[in-house]
Amino acid sequence: MNFTFSKLLVCIGLVAVMAGAQETVESVRRQIKAVEAETAREKNMHDAEKKRHAEFVEVGRKKVQALSSQNKTLKAEIDSLKAELGHIAEVRQKTMGTIRWYESRKAKYNESFAKVIDSLVPVFESDFPYRNEETVKSVREIADQLHKGVIEADDALNRTLEVFYDRIRLGYTTEVYKGFLQVDARSVPGTYLRYGAVASVFVSNDGNDVLWLSRTPDGGYAWKNVSDDLAMRTVLKDVMKVAEGKTAPRLVTIPVAFPKEGE
Repeated sequence: MNFTFSKLLVCIGLVAVMAGAQETVESVRRQIKAVEAETAREKNMHDAEKKRHAEFVEVGRKKVQALSSQNKTLKAEIDSLKAELGHIAEVRQKTMGTIRWYESRKAKYNESFAKVIDSLVPVFESDFPYRNEETVKSVREIADQLHKGVIEADDALNRTLEVFYDRIRLGYTTEVYKGFLQVDARSVPGTYLRYGAVASVFVSNDGNDVLWLSRTPDGGYAWKNVSDDLAMRTVLKDVMKVAEGKTAPRLVTIPVAFPKEGE
């Protein structure tokens, strides 16, 4: 009985030991599985990270290649622009040389042209004596402004031609106007008649002085007093009356003097 009980106790103890051992093995297995699962998870995370890193490196490599290609293209464009700028600078230098040459030629031409215009002064001074001073002043002013570069040659030419046209218009216009004439030492008031650019008559207000514009031997002009020539006085007074509209229009005789070469 006692022996049987002892065996029973031993069996119970063995069963308890085995149960404890079995529980320990199961715990170890669970821990091992947990470690294996954690290891697998970390390995997956490591693989995913490694893949992302590889993709990042590949993207970076491609970007570097693209930037390198862009840099080469940009460098080529910069080189092309530098070459173009060099060409432009060369062309500009040549153009500046041409401009300087042209400006020099232009200045010489303007100077020469100004002298030509100024040389017309004696021509206008000796022209039919009507507003000659104004004409001469205009011509000298044109020449001076061209010489100083105030006006261009084409403007100077146009203004000079306009002066000529004004003088030409004298040839087909007639004018009656009041004024004074120096007769000997007297300044006599009276009326002028200008007939084109070939004849001019002056009759004083009191009718005592009658003169007409005559040519001189040297080709100039001078007032010829006909106050003592009764016939000429009568003719010129009639001319003046017709010109002023104080009598009916009719044909009258106007004295005209021609230079010797025109006779």
